[in-house]
Amino acid sequence: MKLELCPNCFESGYQNGSCSRCGYKSAYGEKYGKRSLAAGTMLKQRYYIGRVLGEGGFGITYKVFDTKKNITCAVKEYAPNGLCIREPDSCRLELTSQESDGPYMAGLARFLEESQILSRLEQIPSVVDITDTFQENNTAYFVMEYLNGADLRQIVKASKQRIPVNQITDVILQVAVSMDVIHTKTKIIHRDISPENIYITRDGKVKLIDFGSAKRTETGMKKGLSVVLKPKFAPPEQFSSEMVQGSFTDVYSLASTYYYALTGIHVPPAPDRLAGKDYVPLKQMNLGVPEKISDAVDHALVLNVRQRTPSMQVFIGEIASAKSLVSQPAPKPVPKPVPKPVPRPVPKPVAGKPENPAKVLVGNRKKVVAEFPYVAVLNGVEAGKNWVLPPNQTMTFGRSMTEAHLRVQYPEDISRVHCKITYLADLKKFSIRDLSVNGVFFKGKRLQRDVDYQVKPPAKFSLSGSSCIIELGVKYEYR
Repeated sequence: MKLELCPNCFESGYQNGSCSRCGYKSAYGEKYGKRSLAAGTMLKQRYYIGRVLGEGGFGITYKVFDTKKNITCAVKEYAPNGLCIREPDSCRLELTSQESDGPYMAGLARFLEESQILSRLEQIPSVVDITDTFQENNTAYFVMEYLNGADLRQIVKASKQRIPVNQITDVILQVAVSMDVIHTKTKIIHRDISPENIYITRDGKVKLIDFGSAKRTETGMKKGLSVVLKPKFAPPEQFSSEMVQGSFTDVYSLASTYYYALTGIHVPPAPDRLAGKDYVPLKQMNLGVPEKISDAVDHALVLNVRQRTPSMQVFIGEIASAKSLVSQPAPKPVPKPVPKPVPRPVPKPVAGKPENPAKVLVGNRKKVVAEFPYVAVLNGVEAGKNWVLPPNQTMTFGRSMTEAHLRVQYPEDISRVHCKITYLADLKKFSIRDLSVNGVFFKGKRLQRDVDYQVKPPAKFSLSGSSCIIELGVKYEYR
């Protein structure tokens, strides 16, 4: 029997390209090319294909429902752009020409090698888990855990403030510890560590992804490795197929990633640095970075491999020894992947009536030490997104990447800047102002445009009818 499930939430109720449960619309996937599998396709008589999560030059990643385990996962398909096509109403990939056969098969071998590498690393916490590999439709697939969150580059670009040093340091140390295990036990080097390949899940897990460039090598002994790199994060040896590569190669890339995450600025590409262009050390940028951490990063970014930090173990030791000097408190190790990270851990918003601080103080003899006003998306494709608001600061909500502090991608009837939201700390109230075309609704009535309305938390508003519902509330911290 053919399943008719939503490509996003995999629940019933998906009709005419729209889901009544999560708000997903088939139009959301139109930005991807036509070479992807159609939603609803079954692979291996088990994996129900949902929406496309990402598409690159060599592959396509899908959100998938495993009908055997009844869980959501992700499937990566080998589909090199330019070498193959998928005819309409077909699952099978066909070569574009006879000349494509050699490059296609060579890429397929590298794709399968990536899955084998990941399978060998499945016991390492910060590496994405691979659960299945198979060939079908004249191509290959591997199944991996579904990661719900954002990569480090997205988090940095969306942040209006610098992310606290302690939070970034903990993320980098988690990756470094995992890579040290990989280097030591498997002799595999990643060769593509970058902010795009460090993923932070919504529950705070750090995952290193995309081992498509990884190679097994006796560290520092083998030459002749292919030139595969991201210019802004790769050390000099990766620009040549003849130079030695090893654990120190990944050290450079991770240090460059660390520098970018702290500053939002890239270290100049290695060829430019060899030509005389350099970067400003962290300790000179007034970011609260201890001198020892700055020196550790500088040591890891040395161009000469003989003078550079030789291993992840040494890099970890240099960073960890200075970590206690960081001034910002960061009880949780990972910043939430939200457009407005704050220096405090983000509490999980709870729908419904907030706790009464006075009652807690009297009944349990606890003291309110902090309050966290929040905005939470309760339904639609973006359900689960939440942000903590700085008190008495007006924040914009909408779809614009440049104008909205609190950003959602869908639904498309949300305006670029839909409304303004402010938490009035003295009044313990929220102020909301509609700026949209399709309106903000409270208790079924549309708010007058460009007028400030004050409400007591928790308060629910629907934006553009019922396509997106948000909650304004306050979470308290006690001691």
